[in-house]
Amino acid sequence: MRTECRTIVCAIYVVFALSGCSVAMALSGHPEPNFKAFEIGSSQQQVEIQFGKPVSTRPLENGKREDTYRYEMGNAPNGHRALFNFYVDLATIGLWEIPGTIIEASLGHMQETRIVYGPDNRVLEILGYVPPPPSPALKQAMEEQEKYARPALTQTENPAGPIDTK
Repeated sequence: MRTECRTIVCAIYVVFALSGCSVAMALSGHPEPNFKAFEIGSSQQQVEIQFGKPVSTRPLENGKREDTYRYEMGNAPNGHRALFNFYVDLATIGLWEIPGTIIEASLGHMQETRIVYGPDNRVLEILGYVPPPPSPALKQAMEEQEKYARPALTQTENPAGPIDTK
């Protein structure tokens, strides 16, 4: 009787520990659109490569139209997050699955961007969500990092230094 209870408790534990699978949730998700891949004057195809098909289209005057795109931000697939969830799962013998699954399920939020196209299917205006520009501190840090970035090696250079042929 005791072994049957232990078996049932262990089975229930395994079912609950594996039901959420925060590791799989961290590996799935939706990549964020690259807003640098298009700009005013870009074609509709360039925009739809990033956003997919519009959820709605509204005709405007003079042959223009406004397309609305919805997408998820903040829930891109992330291998590092998945590894973190995996290691914490191992360390806590599966107890991390409950909070880990709740955290993974709460990641991401929906955004909406509206794009006005001209009669030639070129972008005239971008309305709605646009990522904020980098802060001055971030720009300065990126410039400083570029100063110290190692230049690419050419084929004639040796990363270990000159070869002594004596």
